Amino acid sequence: MYLNQVTKDHQLLTTAQDYIQFVTGFLEVIDVSATHIYHSALELSPLSSIVRKLYYFQCPQPSPKVVLGVPDAWDPSTASISTKHSYILSSTWSPCGQFVAIASPEAVEIRDALALNLLSTLESPEVTTKFRHGLAYSRDGYSLAGCSSTAIIIWDTQTGGVVKKIECGVTGDQSELMWSLDGRKIALSLKVSRTLVVHTYEVVTGAVQSSGTVQSTHGAQLWAHNESFQVMAKTSDPFKGWMIEIFDIGSTLTKIKSFKFPPHFTLGVLSPATDRIAAYTSGGGSHDDKLFVLEAQNSKVLLQEKGKYWNGCFSPDGSVFAAVTRDHLTIWGYASRHYTQWKKLQQAPMSLQFSPTSSSILAHTGIHLNVLHLDYSPTTPSTESAITIHSQPLDAFAPYSTYIATTHYQKSTVMITNLHSQNPSTSQLIDTGLEILAMVLTGNVLLVKSSNTVVAWLLTEEGVVDGIHDNRRANHNDCLWEISLQANTGFWTRLLLQGNNENDNVLGFSVEGDTAAINSNDQAIHVYHTKTGETLPLDKAPLCTVYRFHHPQDECNKYHHDLYKHYQSPKCDWPISQAILQKGWVKDLEGKCWLWLHPHWRSFQNVDWLHNVTTLRLRNCSSLVLVKFQLTSFSKTHQS
Repeated sequence: MYLNQVTKDHQLLTTAQDYIQFVTGFLEVIDVSATHIYHSALELSPLSSIVRKLYYFQCPQPSPKVVLGVPDAWDPSTASISTKHSYILSSTWSPCGQFVAIASPEAVEIRDALALNLLSTLESPEVTTKFRHGLAYSRDGYSLAGCSSTAIIIWDTQTGGVVKKIECGVTGDQSELMWSLDGRKIALSLKVSRTLVVHTYEVVTGAVQSSGTVQSTHGAQLWAHNESFQVMAKTSDPFKGWMIEIFDIGSTLTKIKSFKFPPHFTLGVLSPATDRIAAYTSGGGSHDDKLFVLEAQNSKVLLQEKGKYWNGCFSPDGSVFAAVTRDHLTIWGYASRHYTQWKKLQQAPMSLQFSPTSSSILAHTGIHLNVLHLDYSPTTPSTESAITIHSQPLDAFAPYSTYIATTHYQKSTVMITNLHSQNPSTSQLIDTGLEILAMVLTGNVLLVKSSNTVVAWLLTEEGVVDGIHDNRRANHNDCLWEISLQANTGFWTRLLLQGNNENDNVLGFSVEGDTAAINSNDQAIHVYHTKTGETLPLDKAPLCTVYRFHHPQDECNKYHHDLYKHYQSPKCDWPISQAILQKGWVKDLEGKCWLWLHPHWRSFQNVDWLHNVTTLRLRNCSSLVLVKFQLTSFSKTHQS
């Protein structure tokens, strides 16, 4: 009866579910430091979290504060570990989806899929064995095969002991292993130059059953089929295009299917269950890059997405597809004869593999292993994203003050956040009335640029437009000055297509902040006085001095760039290396505050301290996170 009452109590169930997500998502930090539950786990938990609402205001002061970038809702649960070995060669799911195996040159490990805890380490009787690419579970999960330098080693997953060693000559960095569905045979494919070599072996005796080669210039793909195997080979000709050939592996390799594609495609992974294939095109600029998912039989387009994607991966039944950009992992679900976007996550792993149930993704990069638990049902794909994706974010930090301006590419509203207060909040909203292409901020002048206009606003020390009273929203009428640009249609069209590329440098300030450079039509540079908007002749304009700290202990290096060649907004920051970031712990430069970063946050490509050394900035193409540290007495609670 009590259980029945609990199941009917929606609030209690929701609270219990939130607690489970909190503990699962922050298990790493909870296991290390109880103190960091308050100033790391709660600080990074989503705004809608019940645990956050109950305990966040009990956080000790001072502690780090996330000013901007706290997620609205829970992301898919992520488990992440860093191996103690040199790097990860291969990773694979067990058939039941409860375990994962990883191979490094030194060892093969089995871990649970929920928290990636180490369950066992598999070794070879030979101490000098060096493992190579290639790792595969048998269908019943009782055996695991891996490649060494000279053999295929098969372990019993229950005992960890070696049950078979199949001598196979030389394996390599592009080796792939696959068990047959009945568990009696195992196949090894190896790419050697422009040739694909495939061997099959009897598991019990270790005898070679078949051996064959086929031309494959651009990789291959192996899978189990009935009682044997099939393999896909790809060849390309710059004039004739791409050819995909699928071979059935028996006593010989027998071609059973072939598909032809035009030369402008670069072909990726194939879904054997559906005969769908990922393809990529690349043009003269990043805006010309596209991702396609096609029906291999007739080249019908099921997905077309702009951007430079790679590492595509299909779920076992082909109903889900995932691919990676420089900063994101995007997942699409198949419905109504097309793939539609389901989730976009702040991850950029180098390898992807769906679990047998398509509910999780296994990914590894270098020494880091991640499992993303998606809670996905292929039959009813959701269109709701766990992360709200806007257009490309633009941010500008006040070099000599404590506020930041944020907006999004081609949006019109600028939000200014005052970082000085104990609980940072929005201090001003500006309705610019423009489609913003670029934005910079110096001292107390904000510049916003559209396709044909540059507008400046004068800000107070609190980050409020000068002359504004009663905290009302500022608009175009409150600007300091405005300049109309005679736009060149071709140039601005290209700029709009490209987005705000860092190499464009369409706006910039001198270090002193008294002059502003604007990249105008035909990419000519014009220099203006910051406070008045007065045009300054280039021959009288000062050189742009750019300050950049390469390391907290390095001295400040000065670079002088001629305005005719290059104009870059001043930077004064301390970049944080990916090696430090991936450890999961970041401290302020005085070592007083430690912040644990959730694995989702460790995928950011640009992480640095802003010049005042109290605000940590994490950025990628669609997200911005600011963490403000309170630099007062605070004892270390974690030793890195």
